[in-house]
Amino acid sequence: MVTSRKMPQHVADQRAAVAAGNKNKQLTRPNEVSEHYDVFRRIDMHMGDKQVCWEWKGAHGLGTRGEYRPRVCIDQKHYYVYRVVYQLYTGYQLQKGDVVRHTCDHSWCCNPYHMIIGTQADNVKDMLDRERVGMKHYQVKRIMQMLEIGCTAKFVAAKMREGYNFVVDVSVIKKIRLRTIYKHIPWPWGDAYVEVLKRRKAELASVSKPAILTNTNNPSDGDDEDGEDKDTIE
Repeated sequence: MVTSRKMPQHVADQRAAVAAGNKNKQLTRPNEVSEHYDVFRRIDMHMGDKQVCWEWKGAHGLGTRGEYRPRVCIDQKHYYVYRVVYQLYTGYQLQKGDVVRHTCDHSWCCNPYHMIIGTQADNVKDMLDRERVGMKHYQVKRIMQMLEIGCTAKFVAAKMREGYNFVVDVSVIKKIRLRTIYKHIPWPWGDAYVEVLKRRKAELASVSKPAILTNTNNPSDGDDEDGEDKDTIE
């Protein structure tokens, strides 16, 4: 397992400055038009240690989720440093849709040994598996346990609030029961529950439509010989 260092102090200082309402620092120095030199020049590589995270000593910019990420300006365009590092180190040209995933869970890390390529879906799965977003696994498992013994979603939400001081919406609990979210957490009972629902829906769909009474007489023809309307069952 990769061991990592704490967040670099200059990154922590930049985040604190933004939180205090100070203006974000420039990504390049006033006298820098572009950084054509080797980006590794501004990375602390810790003597090539593969285990620890490598810090970018240059400027950082805001990422898509408002977090700070190491960025570099090349030919008047801004790039995430770790994407540049990955391409230089592996020789692979990143394509549109390629996401550089950090096995160390540090978005500021520039160690190519901590990087793997995947899709955004892979990245989201990583975040869920490592509990970086959403509920903690023990919270989801507790909800699953209560659902197994027949508790309603409303009851589960109330118990989570009382017992764990955790507020979860009833709709989220229903989605957990239907296995539309947190599917990465093993839950045999939930899988069986969904299969039963699917089977019941298929059975209902296969049932023929109920008989419908329709009048086959033309209104202009009046009654039949016996003076009664003729009804047939389709």
